[in-house]
Amino acid sequence: MSVPAVFLDRDGVLNVYLPGDYVKTVAELALLPGAGASVAELNALGFPVFVISNQQGVAKGLMTQANLDAVDAALHAGVSEAGGTITKSYYCVHHGQDGCDCRKPAGGMIRAAAREFDLDLAASVFVGDTETDALAARDAGVGAFVLVLSGKFAGRPEVAADLAIFPRPPDFVCADLREAVDWITRL
Repeated sequence: MSVPAVFLDRDGVLNVYLPGDYVKTVAELALLPGAGASVAELNALGFPVFVISNQQGVAKGLMTQANLDAVDAALHAGVSEAGGTITKSYYCVHHGQDGCDCRKPAGGMIRAAAREFDLDLAASVFVGDTETDALAARDAGVGAFVLVLSGKFAGRPEVAADLAIFPRPPDFVCADLREAVDWITRL
C-alpha cells in the first residue's frame, strides 16, 4: 500500500544555504537549528523523509562524488543525532544544460523515490526554498508544496506571491522546517 512521504530540499531547508556556492565538504555543512528534530518529528508522524537536491558542483568539477557522499553521510548522521532518519537522499549531479529528467525543476528524483518506496505522491509534501523545488513537486504530482524562507529567499516573504517566480503559489510559506512541520501536522 502506498504511503505519503515528505521530500526536503537540502541546502536552505536542512542546512545553511551558501549563496553562489556549494556545500563541497563536511566542514562546510552546518545543519540549521532544529532541522534534525524536525525530521524526527516527521518520522514520529509516520512519514518517510527523502532529500531531493541538485548538486551540479560535481559535474562542474568543484567537488567529487566522494565529497558529495561524505557530506550526505554527515547530513544523515547529524539528523540521526537528533533522533531523525532520512530514508534516502537523491541527488542530481548533472550540469543544468544536460537535459536530464532528474534535475529539478523536473520531478524525476521524486518519481524515482515513489517507484522505489511505493509512495503516494498526491498525499505527500515537498518542503523547499526555491522555485525549482516547487516546480519539481508540481511536475511529479506531489500534493502540497511548502516554501521555507530559510534559504534562497531568506527575509523576502513577498517573493511567494510573485507569480512570475511561482506561477502556482506555494500551499504554505513559513520561516523554516520547524514551522513547516507544524503545518504538516495539521493536514
